[in-house]
Amino acid sequence: MIEKSCALWLVLWLGVAALGASPDADPKGFDLIPVSGADGAFESVEIDGRLMLRSLEAAGGFAPYLYFHLPAEAPKEADAAYLELTYKDVGTGRVGVEYNTEGNDYRPADLGYDTFLGDSGRLRTAVFRLTNPRFGRRQNNGADLRVCSPAKGVRPHVVKAVLFFEPTPLFVERDAKPWLGPYMGPTRDDIDATTLHHKVLCGYQGWFRCPGDPADEGWRHWSRNRASIAPESVTFEMWPDMSEYTADEKYRAPGFTYPDGKPAHLFSSAHPKTVDRHFEWMEQYGIDGAFVQRFLVDLKNPSSDRVLGNVRASAAKTGRVYTACYDMTGAPKDRVYDLLIGDWKRLVDQKKVTQDERYLHHVGKPVVFVWGFYSDRFEPVLAHRIIDFFKTDKRYGATLVGGCQWQWRTEKDAEWARAFRRFDVISPWNVGNIMKAEGLKHAATGHWKNDLAEAKKAQMGYLPVIYPGFGWTNLKGKNASGATIPRLGGEFFWRQFATAADLGMDMAYVAMFDEVDEGTAIFKVSNNPPTQARFATYDGLPSDWYLRLTGEGSKVIRGVRKVQATLPIKP
Repeated sequence: MIEKSCALWLVLWLGVAALGASPDADPKGFDLIPVSGADGAFESVEIDGRLMLRSLEAAGGFAPYLYFHLPAEAPKEADAAYLELTYKDVGTGRVGVEYNTEGNDYRPADLGYDTFLGDSGRLRTAVFRLTNPRFGRRQNNGADLRVCSPAKGVRPHVVKAVLFFEPTPLFVERDAKPWLGPYMGPTRDDIDATTLHHKVLCGYQGWFRCPGDPADEGWRHWSRNRASIAPESVTFEMWPDMSEYTADEKYRAPGFTYPDGKPAHLFSSAHPKTVDRHFEWMEQYGIDGAFVQRFLVDLKNPSSDRVLGNVRASAAKTGRVYTACYDMTGAPKDRVYDLLIGDWKRLVDQKKVTQDERYLHHVGKPVVFVWGFYSDRFEPVLAHRIIDFFKTDKRYGATLVGGCQWQWRTEKDAEWARAFRRFDVISPWNVGNIMKAEGLKHAATGHWKNDLAEAKKAQMGYLPVIYPGFGWTNLKGKNASGATIPRLGGEFFWRQFATAADLGMDMAYVAMFDEVDEGTAIFKVSNNPPTQARFATYDGLPSDWYLRLTGEGSKVIRGVRKVQATLPIKP
């Protein structure tokens, strides 16, 4: 009976494999043979015209595994093997693979791509690398490996599983990292990249990820749970306007629908088309470029380099400028210097960013923005050490923009006070710093005049931080609603531009381009977000309203538009 059952499943599986295979399939691939039973019981079903293996119901949900063994003619051991798993994207979480190796019968694959489920219903192909496999049919049901569901409530749907003993074209494509090398594509030079003067640059977080995107990190920065997204897990304040994104840039957010009932989607900053789109908006609305955020605590994440690579390509295509902006927040004090300097050296030597025509320079040196110089975070000796490096190193020296506390002028610690006056350009963080005028919250800018005078006295440039508003109730919880800073239809934002221009400031940092987590984004945001959770909007103003205002603000900073106290444009 067991032999007949296995034979039946084998016949069904060969049909599945034949249906799923392409005419140009690699002849060195071996179709794996499924084995049903124990905690890996499955059925064969036809869905959307394709046969696939679907796990059966089990206690607490569905069978959590699908087991496979190699055909008799396949090698039983190798230095590495590569599994291509075609599956229907159902459920949430991360698909895994466990296999036999020396002394370990259930070793997880050491590398995988396209493994996060997004419940999109689409067919996808994950690729895995298995190091030192030793296939001896030592798993349940006499199997060599198993596909692992992320949870018993998730039902695996597998179309085919093919094992190779050399890297496949698909694996090579997914594993390739062209962004680690220098940019070699065409370049425009619309914006002068030799100076910070007369520039308005936006902070670009670039940290949003979705299941099915090139980074394969799940719902990063959209949800507290990377494996899934739900009304109670969202961490962002505003839903982006997705109307202009192409189909392959849109990632469906399961459970979220727009007011008209249509499925809602989000974007991934790891998608090159999306970064292109954002820089095309900068070009369209007259924004000079971006400070690309690099978090010291996240430098080991390869997708941060991916986003930087996408940015440098997008800046070249649109003629914008860009520069690295390091954030020291959260990094151990004893590791800050090594992490920061080590990464900057790598960007210079390996990625050769400072040789890019679009990498911003100032007073003859590449610009490096380092944020997080706060006197309550670490000792001043570390601040001086960082400043010394960028000021004196002959190979890696740079124009240092120091992002620091807004109370820098009144710092009582003598060494910190001295450090704050040693930057090439100082940029005191002003987000959240407010004053009240006629009962309304406005950005506190009364200190800018004295800041500017002190910066000039210390022979530093002054880069004011201008932001459109603030809110992080979804990120921090309902108790944080009191921290919300309303945008006042753009008046809050525009007043800062007008003040900076009145004081003769000729550069500005807009915080931020894409920061919907804390409600400071200026890019296109939906006024009709999904109804399943609370999201802030632009209060009926056009979705490009703050891009337009930033463009107008850039004109007054450049001195090509006369400063006025009231909003210079109408919806």
